[in-house]
Amino acid sequence: MESVYEANRTPINYIEVWNSDTMCDPHYHQSVEILIASEGSVNATVNNDSRVLDRGEICVADCFDVHSFDSHGAKSYIIIIPKEFLSDYLAVKGKKHIATPFITDKTTCAKIADCAKALMNSDNSRLTQLGYVNTIMGLICETCGLSEYSDADIAVMQTVLDYLEDNSSDDVNLESLAAHFGYSKYYFSRLFNKFFKFNLNEYLARLRIRNFISAMKFDPNADIISAALACGFNSQQTFYRCFTKYYGIPPKAYIKQLKKRDGN
Repeated sequence: MESVYEANRTPINYIEVWNSDTMCDPHYHQSVEILIASEGSVNATVNNDSRVLDRGEICVADCFDVHSFDSHGAKSYIIIIPKEFLSDYLAVKGKKHIATPFITDKTTCAKIADCAKALMNSDNSRLTQLGYVNTIMGLICETCGLSEYSDADIAVMQTVLDYLEDNSSDDVNLESLAAHFGYSKYYFSRLFNKFFKFNLNEYLARLRIRNFISAMKFDPNADIISAALACGFNSQQTFYRCFTKYYGIPPKAYIKQLKKRDGN
């Protein structure tokens, strides 16, 4: 369950392409990420712009855009292009930004999808990969256009995500977070909900559950409740309620499945 700035993606200098179901909470990174709805509809959000994509339609998250996807179990192509393959695109766009993140033109979508499928071929040379990337980014620029990039709210939300990543195990609440960033709690609440489509408490619960799962993967025999409290949950009841809400099963059952899958 990805939720924040993906620092672990920064060292990855190769193109990633896969075709599977996807569900990710708001996050951002330096790479360009492209989603192509290959089966059913997909809920896609980039910054504060949301759309339900029909089959074949495309969503583009530019560098450092806050984005989230939910394909509801249907398969979608995901393409993640690191900065090492974006030099030509970055030179063309300069300080501008993709004007709209969504592409619905069938001809353009089909051309981008063909390039995505071609990039899945592991035998492609780096030069061939670069050619497909430039074709994709060229089609995106021609279709979506570029605009001046001046949305200060995006930069604020990126900073908030970093702060929550570092402090999610502490007693963070709306009032303390708003004060930390110099806003009234009412304004900050509206700003947060606009970007992430759910409130701070839900976001923190998701983030803490993600950290809990990471902790249990590191030590499958750790005490579940102790690990949950260390990740920021203030009670066993709150933890069990949140975990069951997001995963559909109690945490003990999930950890049992995790141990079985990993052979522990």
